[in-house]
Amino acid sequence: MLERFFKSQVATVSDSTYCHRITDALTAAGIKCYCKTKDVNQRSVFDATRMRAQIGTFGIKPQYITEIFVDKENAELASHIIRTL
Repeated sequence: MLERFFKSQVATVSDSTYCHRITDALTAAGIKCYCKTKDVNQRSVFDATRMRAQIGTFGIKPQYITEIFVDKENAELASHIIRTL
């Protein structure tokens, strides 16, 4: 939640290998990055836990996305690096 104030989101990816390529490129450029992974099918942690306990998953597989954040002062350079990958 605090990333809204201090960080800028530069990418959202669903492929883990592409995520690693981005984080490796940003780290090589000296830019610190922060990754946040979440399940798209899950509304909130409390709803999902309660629902699975009551009725099961119904065969719904989790679908993960990873959001990549950097400091606001490095956002423009990070976006340029990601576009060139």
